[in-house]
Amino acid sequence: MLERTLRDLGETALAESPELAGWAAATTRLLDAAGPAAPDDAVGVLATAARWGRVAESLAALPRSAWASAVHAPGGARRTGPGALALLVADATSATDLAARVAAREARIARLLRLDPAGLRAALALDTAAAIAALDALRDDVPTPLARRVREASPLLAALGAAAAPHAALEHEGAPEGVPPMPLLDHLATRVLGRKLRGLELADRDRFQSGEGLSEEAFAAEVARTRRLADGPLLAVVRQALLHLDVAKGGTPEDHARWARLGVDLSVHNAAAARLLASDPRIAWPLPADAPGDPALAGLVCALVDAHGIAGQIVRGEMPVAAFAPLVAYLDRAADALGPALGLPSRERVLDAVLDCLHLVNVCDTAGVREGLMTDALRDALSGVERMVRDAALRPGDPAARLAAASVDEPARTRAADRLARLRATRTRMGESPSATADALAALTDAEVGQLARLLDRCRFWYAESGTAALSAEAQLKLLLIGMVRAAAATDQTRPGAPFHLSCLPLAATLGDRRQPATTYRVRLVETLLAPHALSALLAGTLPDDADSPLGSVRAEIGGQEAVRLTYRESAETAALLTLLPIYERKSSAAFHATLKALCDLYGLRKDDFDRVANEEMYLAHMNGARNDKQRMLDHVRPGRVVEVGPGGGIVLDLLEEAHPASEVLGVDASAMAVEALQRRRASEGRRWSVRHADAFRLPEIVGEGTVDTVVYCSVLHEIYSYVEYPGDGGAPPARFRLESVRDLLRASWRALAPGGRLVIRDGVMPEPGVREIEFVAPDAAEFFALFAAQFEGRAVRFARVGERRVRLESADAMEFLYTYIWGPESFPYEVREQYGVLRYAEYRDAVVRWLGADGEPAPVVVPLPAEQSSYVQGGYRRGLAGKVRLTDADGRDVDLPPSNALWVFEKPAR
Repeated sequence: MLERTLRDLGETALAESPELAGWAAATTRLLDAAGPAAPDDAVGVLATAARWGRVAESLAALPRSAWASAVHAPGGARRTGPGALALLVADATSATDLAARVAAREARIARLLRLDPAGLRAALALDTAAAIAALDALRDDVPTPLARRVREASPLLAALGAAAAPHAALEHEGAPEGVPPMPLLDHLATRVLGRKLRGLELADRDRFQSGEGLSEEAFAAEVARTRRLADGPLLAVVRQALLHLDVAKGGTPEDHARWARLGVDLSVHNAAAARLLASDPRIAWPLPADAPGDPALAGLVCALVDAHGIAGQIVRGEMPVAAFAPLVAYLDRAADALGPALGLPSRERVLDAVLDCLHLVNVCDTAGVREGLMTDALRDALSGVERMVRDAALRPGDPAARLAAASVDEPARTRAADRLARLRATRTRMGESPSATADALAALTDAEVGQLARLLDRCRFWYAESGTAALSAEAQLKLLLIGMVRAAAATDQTRPGAPFHLSCLPLAATLGDRRQPATTYRVRLVETLLAPHALSALLAGTLPDDADSPLGSVRAEIGGQEAVRLTYRESAETAALLTLLPIYERKSSAAFHATLKALCDLYGLRKDDFDRVANEEMYLAHMNGARNDKQRMLDHVRPGRVVEVGPGGGIVLDLLEEAHPASEVLGVDASAMAVEALQRRRASEGRRWSVRHADAFRLPEIVGEGTVDTVVYCSVLHEIYSYVEYPGDGGAPPARFRLESVRDLLRASWRALAPGGRLVIRDGVMPEPGVREIEFVAPDAAEFFALFAAQFEGRAVRFARVGERRVRLESADAMEFLYTYIWGPESFPYEVREQYGVLRYAEYRDAVVRWLGADGEPAPVVVPLPAEQSSYVQGGYRRGLAGKVRLTDADGRDVDLPPSNALWVFEKPAR
């Protein structure tokens, strides 16, 4: 019969093959093993697997870079489009693995293509792998047959394949290398379904996560939850919800216009997705056979879509617990109908089942954002919120009031500070002070904080963390207040006292994307723009009107029926600045960097004299160089309580901690930016040292008089001398470059020292008198010197030209130029403000002894040092200037560089 059939089909070669009888016998046995599978389906799977088994052999002989072309070639994949194939290639671990993945996809697509629209929708709800295949089919511009069927069966799912809004993948893991990004499909098909849900279904922790994430115990608990849901219709409900979570983020302009005609407001995407689901007549809600098309389960899918993500937003401070009021109200209405549909005998069991579904949706969706995000701590926090919802749902009364009662009853200041602090949790983990939010609230009275707390209780933030957390805590609070006051006023016109939504989505693109070179400058512009506006004035409704401000303007605009949007609009000036500043930052000319600093100063973008805006991290990294050279100070440190004044990049704090593990090591710095960077590094590296933003002139008040064993100054005193405007003795007005500033700072440190304690100073030193000539060898050296001579602020630089590229000058001025030039053009506008060599070595030593031994104090003991430590040229300076300049004496003989560093150590005697 088989031979006759083949001849009738025109397959003469197959009919006459000597292998036909053996193949027929083997196939019969395989079909018996296939059980209830349709014979044609089983044969098709066998044929597909066999064909790709042969392809695997040819792929194995090719380099990985050629695999994509091979699977696309004629005779390769027939039903899978190039977009989906690119994903399979990117994820494959070997040629055999790739062939098996493509074979399974091809066979699965063949099955899906035989289904009518209702059957196709059912298959997506019942089979995670089928849902992934269907979604991946939407990746290609030229639709495959399956893509056309998916679009016909579910236009809402088709919206996921449209060009997504820029925010669709905000903070999400990107697409695999070599795969064109499609943010909604990458998140849903590749990660949420492909890794997270599939990993739980298969109890495969390695598939669920790579690297850190859930512990084995927590993962096992999630697997058990998934299996409980799979025993009835609820896992299909979860799949349906996951499939539709983000549909309102996608769609074409035509889709958006159609949705608007349905009355769907896209400004709150989860509520919009739920309304789209409820209003789409083509969704038949196919679910397992024991509850086909049950309207109670259809309503549950909509409720899960509407409530998804809210638990996470509560954890990170973006929403109050009362945001779950719609879900509690739904449960009040639907619990009785859900019981029979789920076969559950009590309201409590129904609530547990629904919250199990919501928890699984949240775990998969959140874990799919990026690897490592879903930890035991976050899972426990989500579970805690879900328990509060359950407790509220079991009590009678208004849903919002029940949820509010379920939250901790705390004073308004504590409640407001806690919620705002959770918005800054990422910044806190990076090292920001945990009290930053409470410090910002300190400017408000208790009555004003009560008003703020009431606004927060009503407000549902969207993208607040990603859109505003880059700002300082005070600026973030001001920005959110502008939006909340505006949103509350707009809401109260139609629904007095009702909750409202505030979307920071437009800010996420402008202030939250650290990959953009202009973002750092834009953050500073917004902080500077908001600085003059008091929190109390904003609370009172006096909102900024900065339409004509050169810094731009912050607007709170109605973004839809549901939400007010916060935006930052650039002025013509700021648009130009944000173009120029990142360009100047990357220039290799000191003139550009001088202009960059001048522009930042003109617009008030720098927080303090030491702040370099975008170059701060690079500068601190430079400061962390010369580790070996700085290590020589450690021989002279008395362990115990050790304070470094002006730790900068923190390398000396590291050295002190490592050399004296039993000591308490504290850094005190006047630069807010340096302290922020140090706190971030301390948190990320797990350092034991601590750091405080404080004025070291008040060191005895900060640490206690006579309580410190060593105070360390590493390349800091010359900055105090150069930057601090300090009054002179005899009533002279404050000015920079006064030795009185160094004297009084050292006296403060001396009072903080305990008897036997030490003062360790490493800094620049002025060379002995003499004349030097500098020949400019590097192309930029002559221009750099001309700018230096014109702009050095320490004193007037006098020089004579003795050749086309050669000048003669005093040795002290030569030193200042050389050790400004070595830092490069990006540091020029800052280094040119500093005098590095303040005094000659012996003058410095004698001055410190004189200063600290005045007023009846016992004179400090000068600790003798080896000659190679007292005054020397750091090796990196020789290497850094080699080939760039030539230094000679007045007779043209080559001479060594002037000393770059010196070390002084003073010990406090007992009285």
